[in-house]
Amino acid sequence: MQEFLKLFIPIVLAIFMIFSDYKFSYLDSLKHSIAKLISPVYLLVNLPSQLYIWINEQGTTKQLLLNQNKQFKVELIRLKVDLQDHNALLLENQKLTQLLKSRYQFDKEAFILTHVSSVAQSRLKKQIVVNKGSSDGIKVGQVALGADGILGQITQVTPFYATILLITDPTQHIPVKNQRNGIRGIGKGMSSRRGRLVVRFVESELDVVLGDVFLSSAIGSKFPAGYPVGRVSHIEKRANDSFLTIELTPAQTIEQLEFVLINSTIDN
Repeated sequence: MQEFLKLFIPIVLAIFMIFSDYKFSYLDSLKHSIAKLISPVYLLVNLPSQLYIWINEQGTTKQLLLNQNKQFKVELIRLKVDLQDHNALLLENQKLTQLLKSRYQFDKEAFILTHVSSVAQSRLKKQIVVNKGSSDGIKVGQVALGADGILGQITQVTPFYATILLITDPTQHIPVKNQRNGIRGIGKGMSSRRGRLVVRFVESELDVVLGDVFLSSAIGSKFPAGYPVGRVSHIEKRANDSFLTIELTPAQTIEQLEFVLINSTIDN
């Protein structure tokens, strides 16, 4: 009986205290005090697990940031490439517009637009290759033009590309006339790397000055008349020579040339 009372009395007291706390909250202050006392113990017991969670979160956050940074770098590179493509298209459109609005007027249907594939310039050979050929209607003897003037003539054609002999080639001849006063001569490429022409058969007493522009004259030539050939950059009157030594800088340079028009109305 005594053992039963030892077991029963604590149970009754516990039930009474639980009921009293539930109904009247008598033990709230005591519970708060006990909670404050054991809170350091609770924190200490949970410290390892909290530390593990924190370290794991830091590692995950760092990896996430690294992955995001890598994605941003890839996206930045892609955007830069897209911008380069956009700028290249703008530049190409500007060059095409400049070519089609060149200083000379022509029937656009009579010309074939080509793109420069390669440039070969040595002391004795000056030519370029364009990306269209006989399958596009290009023929030997047709004239090639840039936005600023005559480039040369087609000398070789395949179905897929054509070769243009430049007017600065030493084997190329083109009749020219002075735009200012109509004085005529024969332009010929020079055997040098400077990419210039010399005008022959202009008598020494005739009026030619630095800066004069010579145009194609079309006399005895397949080159059409009135297209810019070059500008006078050097004049020399030599003793015992009845003709002037005249050098021209080509009106159309090839350093940044990309597009070429082929005059398809001039056949061989």
